This record gives sequence, C-alpha cells and structure tokens, in this order.
Amino acid sequence: MQTELRYIFNIFCISLAILIITGCQQQQKSDLDIIKAFKPEDKYFKSSLMSLHFIIETSPIDRVDSSFQQIIDAYQLPISAKGVPDGTYSAATPADAFDYQHVVTISVKNERITSVDYNEIKQSGKGKQEDPAYCKEMQPAGTTPAIAYPIMEQQLLEKQNIMDVDAVSGATYSLYRMRYALTMALMKARIENNKK
Repeated sequence: MQTELRYIFNIFCISLAILIITGCQQQQKSDLDIIKAFKPEDKYFKSSLMSLHFIIETSPIDRVDSSFQQIIDAYQLPISAKGVPDGTYSAATPADAFDYQHVVTISVKNERITSVDYNEIKQSGKGKQEDPAYCKEMQPAGTTPAIAYPIMEQQLLEKQNIMDVDAVSGATYSLYRMRYALTMALMKARIENNKK
C-alpha cells in the first residue's frame, strides 16, 4: 500500500513539474512579434527594431538620434496618427537593462492623438512616475519621470508628431524610449486596421 501511494505521489509530482515547466516556457506574444506583420516581407525588420532598442539603451545620445531617424526613414515607420482609425492602442517595448518596459497607450480620433499615457514600468507593475524613491534619485538630473513624462505627453498632443516632441532636460533617453513605444503602438494600430 505504501509503495502504491509513493508511486502515485511521485507520478503526481512529475506531472506537476511538467505542467509548471511547460507553463513557464509558453510566453505571451511580445509586441515586437506582433509588429513583424508591419513589414512581413522583410525578414530583418524585427531584428532592426531590436537593434534600435539596444542602441537606445546603450549608446551615446547622438548615435541614438541618428539611428532612430535612420530606422524611421528606412522602414517608413509611422510618426503620427495619420491613417490610424479611431480607437485605443497600446505597446510595450522589450525590458531594458534595469527591467523596465516602456509602455504607451494612445487614443486616436479623426487621425489625431487625443490622449497619451507613457510610463516605464517594472515587471512588478511599479512605474517610474509613481516611484518616490526613483523620482528623488533623478532630481539631481534636473527632472523626474513624474515631471518629464506629462510634459512630453502634452507636447505630443499639441504637435501630433513623435519626432516633433522635444526632450525635457534630464530625460533625453526617455524621449527616445517614448518615441520607440509610440512608433510600436502606431504600427500595431495599422496592423489591426488591416485585419478588418
């Protein structure tokens, strides 16, 4: 009897381990995987966007600026809501070296961005804007996410073009992270529209 119970228990434990491992291996489709459909004929498109993400996170700002513009031009990526149907669209970049994803949600009406919410969010769900310790740490740079992000969001609403949004002193890299996430959201919007 004890041998049978031990056997059943061992089978249960092995089955549970297989379920856990399988569940961990099944990943949700990332936004980069989704936006591959924006240029389906180009097998290097996703790699180019991944490279741009890496450049934003690791390079001097002049290289970030020139690389960003090159990718926008080379792939004719969207920089405004022109041609985007009414709706709400979101995108999240891959996590950066500090495990923050750059997340944006925009609403579009009559080909105009009517609302935008940008934040850099840890896997725990905590955003930089809502993190008093992070904001205090950034104050010597001249700004904080709680100050800089709303300014950049307001500029986007006024200018309607991601390339016309100016950096807030002390948050230059965040400008490019925001532009990157916005471009992804605009690509997803066009992909969703093409499915209809």
